[in-house]
Amino acid sequence: MTLVELLESIKTDLYGQYAQAADLDPVVQDYVGFVRQVMKGRSYNVYSADMTLWLEEVETRYDIPTLKLLRKLTLIELMTISVEVVLQHDMDKHLPKSAIEAVNNWFQGLCRRIQETGDHEFDNNDLFHKDLAIAALNMWPSNFICHYEPRPLPRRSIFSCGIRQIVSAAQVLISLGNRSQSMYEVHVEDRRLTPHFLQDGWRDFYLELSERIESEPGIGGIFGKAWFWDASMKEHSPRMSYLRDLPEAGGAVFFPTRGVLGSDHIALDNPRRRRLFEAGQYTPTETIMIWPRAKLLDWAYGERVKNQ
Repeated sequence: MTLVELLESIKTDLYGQYAQAADLDPVVQDYVGFVRQVMKGRSYNVYSADMTLWLEEVETRYDIPTLKLLRKLTLIELMTISVEVVLQHDMDKHLPKSAIEAVNNWFQGLCRRIQETGDHEFDNNDLFHKDLAIAALNMWPSNFICHYEPRPLPRRSIFSCGIRQIVSAAQVLISLGNRSQSMYEVHVEDRRLTPHFLQDGWRDFYLELSERIESEPGIGGIFGKAWFWDASMKEHSPRMSYLRDLPEAGGAVFFPTRGVLGSDHIALDNPRRRRLFEAGQYTPTETIMIWPRAKLLDWAYGERVKNQ
């Protein structure tokens, strides 16, 4: 069964199983419109004021089972449109095979979750917001640890890192030029942590994304923000030092942010870091990683040569 046929089959089943599904169709179309039009170009988890208000109204209008049905129908509709867009615009002929495979794999997996898993998969949370963005191809999946979405480099965040960082931040921006407005922001997929979070998984992700960027001359590179890129991790969690060492060896640069992360942050799930935090010897610090296009592609070329 092709992906198009699978999506149509699931849609038919949902409308057959739930009497209220047909009544939800106008709401589904509004939801689809918001995601494809209002959310396009935004970070996947930053909703506009209008969309936030609309979602709040929808949440109060329906009971929880109906809301979860609404979310499933919206995902199916978004994926159906995205598959048609990819085919109509011949994107599968211009993008690397790995990029198209990743979309197909994620859509297939999302279809299985809609068919087989419990409704807990469709709570209105960060994971569902990622699914919405990917279903609309506002965000693209990879076959490995991260998703990525087209975003401008956040200049304010970089220049807020302190006086010592201003010169190097300016140098990065100058080197990127206009391409700083067209980059890919990477987001860790929390449902794929093992084994993808290990060193080989990150390496494979960067190699896959380099293929995509090589096919798109206007993309300036990649960036992301995470606590595990903090330089102090080499001291406090040396087994995780590869997370920074790998891109840094390939020319990526790092800028610590000034934001203070709370005592409930995921970085403190580790007992050793928790003890250091409580002793005042460690504070989780989010760090911005920027890997410019030329540096990333040079690194990827070298990696492929080594493994031939």
